[in-house]
Amino acid sequence: MLWKSLIALCVIGAALAEQTPVFLWGANSVTKPSLKTVPQAEFAEQLATLLEDHMVVAFEENGLSNKDFLCSNSQAQSCYAQLQGVSPKTYYTSVENPSEALRSVAARREHNSIDASGKLTTPAKCSAGTALFVSFEDAAETREASLESHDAAIAAISKQFECKVAYLYLAAPSTAPAVQRRTRRDTAATTGGFIWHASNQFQIFYTALLYNGQAVEVQSMAVTNSSTPLSKFSVQLTTTDANKPITFDVLYNGGYFSLSNLVYDGSNFRTTGVNAPTTFSYSCGNLTLESTAVNNMYNTLSFKSLQLQAPFDGTYKENFAFGDSWDCVGFVTPGILMGLFVVALLLVIMFVGVCWMMDINTMDRFDDPKGKTITINAAAE
Repeated sequence: MLWKSLIALCVIGAALAEQTPVFLWGANSVTKPSLKTVPQAEFAEQLATLLEDHMVVAFEENGLSNKDFLCSNSQAQSCYAQLQGVSPKTYYTSVENPSEALRSVAARREHNSIDASGKLTTPAKCSAGTALFVSFEDAAETREASLESHDAAIAAISKQFECKVAYLYLAAPSTAPAVQRRTRRDTAATTGGFIWHASNQFQIFYTALLYNGQAVEVQSMAVTNSSTPLSKFSVQLTTTDANKPITFDVLYNGGYFSLSNLVYDGSNFRTTGVNAPTTFSYSCGNLTLESTAVNNMYNTLSFKSLQLQAPFDGTYKENFAFGDSWDCVGFVTPGILMGLFVVALLLVIMFVGVCWMMDINTMDRFDDPKGKTITINAAAE
């Protein structure tokens, strides 16, 4: 029975192993016969050697097969026009679990993705010994168009790294966990309001600006850099009253930009929560900021239909389009919290009731059948 179980486990393991094609370029590698499957352990040893002095970037394509490399577009041209010109390059028709092999030998692993515009969602730094796994956010309707756009994106991204890099183009594991991301909301319309640009550094849009309920008119915007390398700059919105500009700082930290030190008319306003990833634009239908208390009095500064973005990326064009909206309304609202509280209260009541019902027992004492019978006299009145 033991040997039968071992055979069954081996058969199941062989069935679960994924054998997919791998295209490797940017570094010299050992060629293998086309009809032979490269074992996972052998491929992992080869990648471990590359990681000693290379960074390995693995582009994971959903459902990649050998048939995809024969893809051609409507003009009878290969879908991989860019990858055809790379060298040195090696093509493996069948490799056992290539993604898992890379994960097993890489001490430092990073994950990234390519958006619909063909750019990495977060900047990547070149570092030898690091394995970078890159997935695609598909936007094309056909398989041919999708592969062709991915080929162009791979070619553009591979030119951004300046150190020694080995590239892999392989199939995404079918068992890979789905990447959890915050839902991107549609970009707010930038019409019917005021928009101010500062080259490719900062941009803000709103439909109305109110100070204690009174309209404030902005005439111009100026940006002043305050650090090198750039991680902070100051913004000044000049109003009709030149002596009362709106000033605030924009900070960059950990891939997010945030507002701080907002001052107007001698009052400091709280900007807690005004932040977003640099690839997104902060959006809020009605943002009301309160000042610190002065003689128990508070001032308010309100932006209607506010949208702003600070990319902190020199590759952006001037007067760039806003990125996807990072809305000021969180996923957990007071209404949701109240609903969860009511559900929790009902569950507690039900739990207590069930416990009481389970605690009901039968009588443990009865009349003695051999003793005197209990007699109850009932007399009519």
